[in-house]
Amino acid sequence: MRPFKRPRWITCSVPAALVLLAAAPGQAADGAATTAPAGSAIQPRADVIDPGNLVLFSVELDQLTLTDGLAAYGDPTDPYLPVGELTRLLEMDVDVLPAEGRVIGRVGEARRSLIIDLKTGTAREGARAEALSTDDIAVTPTEVYLRASAATRLLPMKFEISVEALSIKIIAQEPLPIQSRRERMARLRNLGTDPQAGAAESLVVDPPYRAASLPAFDVQLATGVQTEDPQTPFRYDVRAAADLAYGNFQGYLGSDETGRPSSARVLFERRSLQGGLLGPLKARVVSIGDVYTPALSLGPRAVGGRGFSLSTVPLDETNIFNRIDLRGELPIGYDVELYINDVLRSGQNTPAKGRYEFLNVPLAPGVNVIRIVTYGPRGERSEQTRIINVGGGLLPRGRATFELGAVEQDREVFTFDGLGSAPSTLERAGGFRAVAAVNYGLTSFLTLSGGAALVPIDEEKYRAAYNVGLRTSLLGFSTQVDLAADDRGRTGAFIGLAGQVSGASIVLRHAEFRRGFLDENGPGFDRSRPTRQRTELSVDASVELTGRIIPISARAARYAYADGTLNYLGSLRASTSVANVLVSSGFEYERTDGRASTYERLTGYVAASTFRDYAWQLRAALDYDILPELTARSLAITADRDITDTWAVRLGVGQPLDDLEGTNFTVSSIHRLRMGDLALSGDYNNRDNSWSLGAQLSFGLNYNPAAGGYQMTRPGPGSGGSVLFHAFLDENANGVFDPGEEPVKDVTLEGGLTRVKTGPDGRAFVSGIGAGPTARLLVGLDQLENPSVSTPPTTLDLRPRPGSTMEIAYPMQPTGDVMVRLILRRPDGDPVGLAAARLVLIGEKGRTYEAGTEFDGTAIFSGVPVGRYRVELEPEQARRLRMRLAAPLTAVVKNDGGFGTDVQGEVLFEPRPEDVEQTSSTLEDAAA
Repeated sequence: MRPFKRPRWITCSVPAALVLLAAAPGQAADGAATTAPAGSAIQPRADVIDPGNLVLFSVELDQLTLTDGLAAYGDPTDPYLPVGELTRLLEMDVDVLPAEGRVIGRVGEARRSLIIDLKTGTAREGARAEALSTDDIAVTPTEVYLRASAATRLLPMKFEISVEALSIKIIAQEPLPIQSRRERMARLRNLGTDPQAGAAESLVVDPPYRAASLPAFDVQLATGVQTEDPQTPFRYDVRAAADLAYGNFQGYLGSDETGRPSSARVLFERRSLQGGLLGPLKARVVSIGDVYTPALSLGPRAVGGRGFSLSTVPLDETNIFNRIDLRGELPIGYDVELYINDVLRSGQNTPAKGRYEFLNVPLAPGVNVIRIVTYGPRGERSEQTRIINVGGGLLPRGRATFELGAVEQDREVFTFDGLGSAPSTLERAGGFRAVAAVNYGLTSFLTLSGGAALVPIDEEKYRAAYNVGLRTSLLGFSTQVDLAADDRGRTGAFIGLAGQVSGASIVLRHAEFRRGFLDENGPGFDRSRPTRQRTELSVDASVELTGRIIPISARAARYAYADGTLNYLGSLRASTSVANVLVSSGFEYERTDGRASTYERLTGYVAASTFRDYAWQLRAALDYDILPELTARSLAITADRDITDTWAVRLGVGQPLDDLEGTNFTVSSIHRLRMGDLALSGDYNNRDNSWSLGAQLSFGLNYNPAAGGYQMTRPGPGSGGSVLFHAFLDENANGVFDPGEEPVKDVTLEGGLTRVKTGPDGRAFVSGIGAGPTARLLVGLDQLENPSVSTPPTTLDLRPRPGSTMEIAYPMQPTGDVMVRLILRRPDGDPVGLAAARLVLIGEKGRTYEAGTEFDGTAIFSGVPVGRYRVELEPEQARRLRMRLAAPLTAVVKNDGGFGTDVQGEVLFEPRPEDVEQTSSTLEDAAA
């Protein structure tokens, strides 16, 4: 693509058809569930996960054994399988969160979303909603188990279970990640797992804010030559972030195509997931600089400007009747797409002041999966996934939330040559705007809300607006009623209903306005024509068509204006996978009935994408008009291919179908370097023989505490969090890297922009963590030369912020195996092995390991950290059976990769009291 001007064929009236995400229909971006919203909670089974129900299966894929001991439970013909262990074996991108009762991830070549949420009763693979019963799922503190029959409905595989051989043969329904890396399977074959590794759910990393830190930067430089003016363009984007005054500072500076500064942003912000800011106010976000005001249900919408804002509202919760604004960084040449529970909703490819904006995004009841996918000019693909629980706005009794914002609207802290924003939809650009909103739970079924705003009208005049409302539930429908008025006698009223009808999520909004009340929230707002009425209906459902479940999202709206004009808007969108190709299609309808004329237009789009063999990323989009006449407008096709780990190519063609001579061709060569990314691209349009050659360099600058200086990295440190990870062998188990201890190389980290691994010094730097409230990194140990180590949790639960570098020490203790044999003495003195005895290994610091003896009396403890251990009988079994060891047993595990000690101990059974009495009586009789 041209580094400065987007190809003309990409511009189209349907934002969703800009480009199509090469990912799955199961993930979304703004938070509306397309399947029926989550129902009642699923209560998992607990009784089936019992040692008495344990069945050890060998697992086979493509005639290769992945493990000889997959611990399953229950009926061997349809056992409960451990989701975490199984997906790790198959290298699938799945996170298992037992403490939260949730499984999330992406599956298949098309990377469909997978979500199981027990609290809300949600189970969905891609667009397909699945019903799980209590008997289908079980949860322990460290694992989530699914029946094999249920797992086949949610994972792209089938199981052939042999009860006689105690084996499970996996039949992949589409290529699995492990199958694309066959060379690694030899190491995975028969590779044992450490039952203690990662026993905790996750390692939470929440670095404290500092008084000051050295800033991190993201820099993008683009230059080239082209036939259009300017013929030698130069453009840059610079992002910087750092901790300052126990908060987080973020800055942005962008230029036009001549290299002159054209826009800038600054923000000082502090966040707390738990609501620990401003003392008793318990704020979660406090921001100063270029911020946004909150919106009221009637009247003022969210508007940006220089000022301040604060909120006590949980970061990932919202009201079903609210609309949300989604914003984020969008570098030069990047495309971004918005998915709402598998339905492509919108897209952008032109940054506005260095970021994307999806405004007034409607939500649906229940669990909403939000996914925003970004495509880079170098073939990158990254995505941010959020799960937002959308309810009816009810708060527990006595709980309150509060939002406040005050800005000089559409005026940034820094402007250049008067280039501030001045959208025509506002009554006035500039001027002071203040908005406050509060919600209070009167009872568990009734919440009171209120709001007030001061909005500028002209250079000296302001209007005040007020809201009051109730949120409740009527006949199973979330209900909201609001009344509004301003200081000029204008009024408004709103009612909203949300719930399920025949399995579909329905949201109905209706508002009435009198005397010219100005409501900025509706998409049809026009300050020159006050709205008299607005009615909006949203329907999200999944329908079965030709045996395929297809998510459908429909929107309809009617706006009546004070001048008599009527405006009708409608949209219908759907997405599904066909032969590993994600296909999205939709229609957009608009009709305006004015006094003098009528305007009507119906447009459509079809977009398709696939990710073939984890190598080719293919995308295509077709836009067309149906009314006023049937016309094909544009076709765009792109193909990205990774040649090596550091070199990729992109090919693209764009064809305006109403002008066949306007074909646009693009070719790019992308080089991923340690010091940044370099893209060389060429663009040609045969309509006017215009062409361009460009080069774009993207890199990050980040202070490396380990090196004691700045280093160039791949992009990401200036716009999101980074991680400096240090893996080492912790010989003395003190959690600190001491002199003489060895670093560990080849530990992999996934979750950033790319997969990285530790070097010879045991360190790895990961950028591109993002700036969301939370993020995750997954630690992989499958490439270690000696996997016999005990580690902290392999899931890192991060609290990133732009410019921050989280230093994570990852102590790994060498482990070994301990074999213990218990014997009994026969009356003749010969020893025999004692089977089914339970043993406990107790370390010097109290850490315990358990195992049971086999038929020959032996028990093997695997993955035990080096050190000295006591061997004891499991107390409950020993007490019940009156067993005790004849002598104390001690085992020593050494760092030699072998068995620590071959320990043998004798077990004695104490006689029952009645046996002692009977023996004493017999002796007395004999003596007499």
